[in-house]
Amino acid sequence: MSQLTNLQRVMAAEDLPSASVSSNETKLSALVIAHAILNPYVTKWDIDRFAEPRPYAADKTKYFQYPQWGHISDPATVLDVHGRVMLWYLPGIIPPERVKHLNRIHLPLKGSLVKHSKRKNESSMRFGHRDVPELDGRDMDPLADAMFGHGRLMNSPATFQQGHLRLQDKVYESSNLKIPAVKEWLHEISYAEEFWNSISGLVLPDLARVGKDAIAAKGDWVVTQPPSGTQWPSIYVGIDVIVNQETPHLDKVSAPSLLDLLLHFWLPARHHDFKYLAGKLLHHSVPKWEKGERIALAHYMKDAVHNRFGLARPSFTQQKDLLGNFSKT
Repeated sequence: MSQLTNLQRVMAAEDLPSASVSSNETKLSALVIAHAILNPYVTKWDIDRFAEPRPYAADKTKYFQYPQWGHISDPATVLDVHGRVMLWYLPGIIPPERVKHLNRIHLPLKGSLVKHSKRKNESSMRFGHRDVPELDGRDMDPLADAMFGHGRLMNSPATFQQGHLRLQDKVYESSNLKIPAVKEWLHEISYAEEFWNSISGLVLPDLARVGKDAIAAKGDWVVTQPPSGTQWPSIYVGIDVIVNQETPHLDKVSAPSLLDLLLHFWLPARHHDFKYLAGKLLHHSVPKWEKGERIALAHYMKDAVHNRFGLARPSFTQQKDLLGNFSKT
């Protein structure tokens, strides 16, 4: 931990390149990941059984007791009873100066954000003593003169039209990718997304492989009218930009082993959260806050799109395999 702390202290005063990742950032990510591997929290759940639907159980805590761990502040993994990774928590993996650069990139998106209604979807389900809206997010009170705006922007290079999820249905590029500000944002954030792809390859190798295969396959399946020409930088087929908004939910378009990548940025402070989690199974949202603004980048995969492309679901990453791989490096 001392090596990680020392590097973070050095990088707090380091000038970083604006459109590439430095060697120290690569070292930092490796140390944070190694710390998380060696700091596991183990549940009593079997993730496969937890994922099974229980139509007569409004609350799964009746069968799967929530662990009482308190607040986790250091890098960590959360495992099921068999050592399968359900969550990666990687705080500090992005240095403060990089957070500052990333915040700046999001300013031009302010005019493209869409506000969601406070109305909850009627088919809300009960999970873990909370009402979780399936579709609409829950807005926080709008901030006065918010610098970064307020709302959400959903982006995908491969998605079904609403209500069309069959294998014979066509897959389209999201219309937001034609917005000039979105195209510029994707271009400017591409270097960071590519670096996060490499992190995914380390911590979730099977998921990263399936994600890469999906992006490679989309050119054969996606209908664009007309083509946007936008280069998609992520292995995830969905990236939502959520600004100054809470959106508590479970993912309806994912699969248990398709872990989301969630990033939260605090403004004006240069803090962040960086985590992978099984969003199909674990309730998640932008953390509550009192002062300043929040930007969230929610990366997710779409199981029906992967199925349309002929891709199998990845297996969960095993803790023992991670330990074996890092012992070789």
